Amino acid sequence: MEVLGTYWLRRILARIASVVVYEAQDTRTGMPVMVLKGAQGVPVAAEGVLPLLEETPEAWVLEWPIGAVPLSQYLGVADLERLEHWVGEMARILASLKAKGVSHAPIPELCLVKGKRVWLAGVGLKELSGEPEKALAVLARALAGERYPEFPLRETLERIEAKEDPLEVLFSGPARAHGVQEAKDLTPETPGQEAQPLRDASSKPKEEPKLPSSSRKVLSVDPVSEPLEGQEVSPTQETTPPEGKTPSRPRVIRIEEPEEPSFTVVEPPRPRRRTLLLGLLGAVVLLGLALLLLRPSSTSGGGYVMEFRTDPPTERAEVFLLEAPEGSRMAPGQLLLTAPGRAEFDQKGVYRLRIRVAGRDPVDYLLEVPGPPLVIRVR
Repeated sequence: MEVLGTYWLRRILARIASVVVYEAQDTRTGMPVMVLKGAQGVPVAAEGVLPLLEETPEAWVLEWPIGAVPLSQYLGVADLERLEHWVGEMARILASLKAKGVSHAPIPELCLVKGKRVWLAGVGLKELSGEPEKALAVLARALAGERYPEFPLRETLERIEAKEDPLEVLFSGPARAHGVQEAKDLTPETPGQEAQPLRDASSKPKEEPKLPSSSRKVLSVDPVSEPLEGQEVSPTQETTPPEGKTPSRPRVIRIEEPEEPSFTVVEPPRPRRRTLLLGLLGAVVLLGLALLLLRPSSTSGGGYVMEFRTDPPTERAEVFLLEAPEGSRMAPGQLLLTAPGRAEFDQKGVYRLRIRVAGRDPVDYLLEVPGPPLVIRVR
């Protein structure tokens, strides 16, 4: 594991020409970050783009949202419904960048997703400047894999790749089609009923009062006819409107609530022997505490043993201690061991070590104790 300043470079995500992209971690805060080592260009700040945390002559350091993963994990196995949403979100971001004069060609390793959220990384990098339409189509084909012929946006992406349609159709066209479909679904389809013309947008339908819902209540709706002069109508009176005439009064809603529930009420049985169970539980707890207190203490004096290995095993590497965490009594500068072998540390935390191999430059390394065995690869 390499170190760049205060960042651990955990693994390589991609290599783009002379740029190496790392998944890394900030040793000061423990937060995940993305490091673009050897980046050249001007970083761009925009909505849907990973924010820049630090820019050095060696690299760009970008924020990594907690829980987000690269799209490269879904190559060839992406769910088509989720992929359709991701493509629409990326098209929205790319169209916004293109309107600002930035042409960005995304790749799967530099696109992060978390649920429905999508972020693009490396915007402004010279190596990623290109046609966003073609890059988006290539990205969708790679993620869908063998199921790409079934992808609903396949034909749209092919037209966009051929410059026949703009990127905007991916996030505006389907929305309009969905709205038209909803309007068709709202059209009355009752037999014998004629479709009514649409109202003007300025005229607002009257809102009907909302009624509380209950699973125990029975609701019925009856039309009420126009009352005659001098005649009083009871709120619960049921009348039939004359044929061919639309009732002018609002509908009367009756809510009947039965007195008895529609299901059989079953009462839970009363607990028995509660005192005996509580006594047994207390005895088990006391027995566990006694075993814990009587357990013999470790003979290692509270130390933490870490294993150091070499690859190949025939190589030898000297491991020196440079810095120790607070509370440690280990003296910096001492030789801990000659790997392969084991070393004991007296405190938890992060130790800074220097590893020396004959014929090679020394390497500084931050070791977190306790942790898995450390492998020193000699190439």
